[in-house]
Amino acid sequence: MKAAEIAEEIDLIAEIGEADDALDLARRLAGGGRTAWAIDVRRAVVRGVLDRDRLRAVGSRAAASVQLVRTDWRLVAELKAMEADLRGWLAADAAATPAERRERRAQEWDARQRYEERARRYNEQVDMVNRERGRARNEAQAATVRAKTCMSCFQVPAANGECGC
Repeated sequence: MKAAEIAEEIDLIAEIGEADDALDLARRLAGGGRTAWAIDVRRAVVRGVLDRDRLRAVGSRAAASVQLVRTDWRLVAELKAMEADLRGWLAADAAATPAERRERRAQEWDARQRYEERARRYNEQVDMVNRERGRARNEAQAATVRAKTCMSCFQVPAANGECGC
């Protein structure tokens, strides 16, 4: 349910509804993920009696939470321009001969292949750099382990400094 619908229904129940109507609304709100409002509506019913003032307060909070959506007219203008461009492109495509379409698709395919080749080369360079960095990290870690290891028994000495020799 939308916040405006919730506020309207709460006001309607507060005016002419009964406790069962409020409990039903609380169940629907909880099922719809509006748990906080469901709790507030449920608390407006005490021992089967509807507290209309408390429910009106919940309705006013729900109405206050409704915010108007602001329209960004620049976005609408951009969308209209995009629509005009698309319609122009579709009209040009419909007016093109089959040979022109084949030529354009061949050019698009070539461009896509060039892009994929550039992306493959870039990814190879990145992988090479990462391999070198990984190799350097592994060598540093191996040097640290070698420094701690006894070269006669190849065990790391215990905390007291004794190894397995």
